[in-house]
Amino acid sequence: MKKLGFLILVFLLPFIANAQERRIVTFATIINGDTVPQSYLKEVRIEGFIAPLTKEEMNKYAKLIRNVKKTYPYAKQAGKLLETYSLAMRDMSEKDQKKLMKQAEDEINMKFGASLKKLTRSQGKVLIRLVDRETGNDSYTLVKELRGSFRAFFYQSLGKLFGYNLRSKYNPQTNEEDRIIEKIIYGIETNRI
Repeated sequence: MKKLGFLILVFLLPFIANAQERRIVTFATIINGDTVPQSYLKEVRIEGFIAPLTKEEMNKYAKLIRNVKKTYPYAKQAGKLLETYSLAMRDMSEKDQKKLMKQAEDEINMKFGASLKKLTRSQGKVLIRLVDRETGNDSYTLVKELRGSFRAFFYQSLGKLFGYNLRSKYNPQTNEEDRIIEKIIYGIETNRI
């Protein structure tokens, strides 16, 4: 009998109000000679909410929500495009890869150039981190792999003049702002924000 994985047990419990017996049937497992009742529960989602305390914190949080809502679609699109171009470049020669990347850069500039130029500095910083989140690589590494070391160095130097760092990483485990961004993204994806 110990070899059985599950055993149906019948527990007799007195029903206090009517002094009748009631039977509850449940699954159980025998572990080291002890019968341990088992039950399966529905999945439960536990969520928390950030409650800013001061007016300044509320304004900062509202600004971050606006910035993420504006830049997140661009980051998602960047992730999709990178995946598409990576698959296309897999079997190409280096010369053909450079042509494709130049063509892709022109296409992206034509589609998104005007709207990306309208981003504020804080939105640009959020976009750089969201690109890292969506692609798994920071912006500097992406530019270096796709367009070369010189162009990556040039963009990084130019970005530093305006307060950007293309090497900034997205890490919600250690960075408080990234943790909040992750919660905002969850809110966007679940249609709560």
